[in-house]
Amino acid sequence: MRYSTLLARTRTQSSTALTRLGARSVDRRHFTPSIQRQQTYIVWAPDYTDEGALARRMAVRQKHFVTANKLIKQGILKVAGGLLTPETQDAAPGNRKFVGSALLYEAENLEAVRRLVEQDLYWTEDVWDKGKVVILPIIMATTLQDRAGVTQPTPED
Repeated sequence: MRYSTLLARTRTQSSTALTRLGARSVDRRHFTPSIQRQQTYIVWAPDYTDEGALARRMAVRQKHFVTANKLIKQGILKVAGGLLTPETQDAAPGNRKFVGSALLYEAENLEAVRRLVEQDLYWTEDVWDKGKVVILPIIMATTLQDRAGVTQPTPED
């Protein structure tokens, strides 16, 4: 049987089956998905290095967690955390030195992630160095854990 005949027969059979189910036939050449596929993006947001940067971070930290928690509940923010200097990773919480943040978002496109970053308190309150923030698409080689959530207490908790 020729390919074109087989293809025509398959389309007819598919169309007939869909009609029996009460669905309309779909011409694949004109099919546009109504839901855009979410992409994964990684954000590297280094902090400013001036003397007041850590104080600015700490001043808005709890409100930052509230917003992050909302984005996690919406399924947009998958992973987030503050990056420390290696020499302070084992220090008491008040003695840790932050150098930035790393975040993993799922969104429609790069521009959507950029908007989320620019709405974050760490951006608006000049914690993150706006000239050095990097947002890149990432192809995940592993899956994410299902335990996503803010691990720090927030005023809403």
